[in-house]
Amino acid sequence: MLKQYETVFIATPVLSEEQIKEAVEKYRGYILSEGGEIVNDEDWGLRKLAYPIQKKTTG
Repeated sequence: MLKQYETVFIATPVLSEEQIKEAVEKYRGYILSEGGEIVNDEDWGLRKLAYPIQKKTTG
């Protein structure tokens, strides 16, 4: 039985929608090229972070 992992991808809020889609597709491609399987994919949209990351409060 293969191990299952959960990953959350947080993009900087200064990127355009198109740039975010490109980054997500690049990340998905990397997972798939290494033999991984994507079982579930959700877009959470822009969220307020619990604490700042690199001086950004949303992501």
